[in-house]
Amino acid sequence: MKKLVIILAVLMMVAGGAVSVMKTMELGPFAPEDVAEGEGQGEGRPAARQSQDEPPRFVDVEPLNIPVFHGERVATTVQIQLKLEAIGEENEKEIIRLLPRIADAFLRDMHAFIPRLLKKEQQIKVPIIKKRLQIISERLVGPNLIQNILVQSVSDSSRGTRRKK
Repeated sequence: MKKLVIILAVLMMVAGGAVSVMKTMELGPFAPEDVAEGEGQGEGRPAARQSQDEPPRFVDVEPLNIPVFHGERVATTVQIQLKLEAIGEENEKEIIRLLPRIADAFLRDMHAFIPRLLKKEQQIKVPIIKKRLQIISERLVGPNLIQNILVQSVSDSSRGTRRKK
């Protein structure tokens, strides 16, 4: 009886692990509907947004210059160069119209976020910045207007490092 309980417990743990892996990887019954039906191309984006008819359009954003203070002086200045990706001419025009608000939101957030990031990390990591900017853009203009944010470069004036993506 004791062996049967142990075997049953092991089987339940294996089944639970398999279900959680399938849910995390969005496989099987946990796949998004557009992927399950074969219409979309993944990443949670609607199939209509992934149209192969139109190439992506890129909107340049003025470089974001973020001063980082240490005490009473500027310790470093971080410059981030971005491009916003849109699908379709209508979305591109709307992004251009909203660009001052978008750039302002990015600058405000990065002004508070970069110093905290530099306290935790030795250098600025591009994927962290990109994810943060995507969250800000989705909050500001919605999830379907800006398809992607391309971080072209991040330069840190005091450390002399420059990362390109």
